[in-house]
Amino acid sequence: MTSAPSRRQFLLSAGSLLLFSRLNATVRAFAQGERVLVLGAGMAGISAARTLVDRGHSVTLLEARDIAGGRIRTDTSFGAPVDLGASFIHGTKGNPLVALANRFGVATYDTDREEALYVNAAGDLLSGSVVSQAQREFDALFEKLLALKRGLIRDKSVGSAASLLLKRVRQRRGAAIGDLVSFLARSELGIEFGADLNQLSLENFDEDESFSGPDLLLKPGYMSLVDGLSEGLDIRYGQMVRAVAWSSSGVRVTTASGVFDADRVVITLPLGVLKRGDIEFSPGLPSAKKTAIAKLGMGVLNKTYFKFPAAFWQTGEDPVGYIGNVRSGGRNQIPEYYTLDQAVGVPIVFGFTAGAQGMRFEQLDSAAITTAAMNSFRKAFGTSVPEPEMVMQTRWSSDPYSYGSYSFVPVDAKTEYYDTLARPIDNKVFFAGEATHRAYPGTVHGAYLSGIREANRVTRSFS
Repeated sequence: MTSAPSRRQFLLSAGSLLLFSRLNATVRAFAQGERVLVLGAGMAGISAARTLVDRGHSVTLLEARDIAGGRIRTDTSFGAPVDLGASFIHGTKGNPLVALANRFGVATYDTDREEALYVNAAGDLLSGSVVSQAQREFDALFEKLLALKRGLIRDKSVGSAASLLLKRVRQRRGAAIGDLVSFLARSELGIEFGADLNQLSLENFDEDESFSGPDLLLKPGYMSLVDGLSEGLDIRYGQMVRAVAWSSSGVRVTTASGVFDADRVVITLPLGVLKRGDIEFSPGLPSAKKTAIAKLGMGVLNKTYFKFPAAFWQTGEDPVGYIGNVRSGGRNQIPEYYTLDQAVGVPIVFGFTAGAQGMRFEQLDSAAITTAAMNSFRKAFGTSVPEPEMVMQTRWSSDPYSYGSYSFVPVDAKTEYYDTLARPIDNKVFFAGEATHRAYPGTVHGAYLSGIREANRVTRSFS
């Protein structure tokens, strides 16, 4: 026996019927012109729109922000471009972003040429011998994690698997090397995914692919690629999506300020936005897609930028590219930094915080973060380190247009969920974004390639 529908269910059903009635009438009123809506003007949306426009489709991008780029955001208030979102082109061999940078004449800087320094809790620089030994131990630990992964019966976290291995390293090699290996595990795995080690799936932590070669910074900032790709595109700003509806006749997207009709829609909204569930889909999303959205994790990687009157981190004639704060004390301490003076010509340092720490930093004011950072710098480089002239802190987990930085696979989730999230619906609704690219999730090149992939699918759907 089934119960009678509630008033809310009746109103929703009536509203859906009315919406579809209007949708069908509106779409029929237009001549077939292969019209496509793209939701989100981040890298995935821009690349999808660029590809479709270049093939002759009529494309409109709807962007909630007042600027394109999504999680790519370049700021120039420091007197030099700094990227608040994506910073690096990861790998050069075969990476399509390198070709884009060359196409638009964007100068890059090879970060692998720079020196890395590691300091302990006392502020002392660790010797090259300690660093080399710790790196070898970390490489061995990584191989052991892969072996444990292959023998898994049930998934567990990377953190739980690594904890015993790290304890053995510390017992065998001592505190200095043990601390640095623990730091490398947190840096290379946790910060890499914007998550804590106890969140990451051991079964899936090394499933993505990568391009070989060094990491590059774009000297004028990542927005230079967005600007080049988006030239001439029809982008409507301030369009917060409220609803997406589709039928055999076409699609309708309702935003906070308007209604847009087309033949197809490409959704490139961040996973964090989809996880919020604030967008009404009519019909509802397939259960498998809803499961993928719920199960995949949205990582957080925040940055704090400091501009100084002069660089204090020079050691002889070698530039310092990376400063690892090994076993740093204090809840407000940033664990690792990159220097930018060699790349942009201005004495700027930025630090990473990720996962739970990254989210907690969003609640701190700049004064608390600066005090902890200056204490750390003065321990390592001397009391003459000056106060910064400017400080800037990102807050990606509370950003209402992304609710995080990029996706990761938590314990008991599957990499197959990336494919599920990418799967089109009824040849009308298509999905792109870094969280839909199984080979390169969490990257700008993954987002870029996913946009092209969906543009290809849209084109085929019209044939």
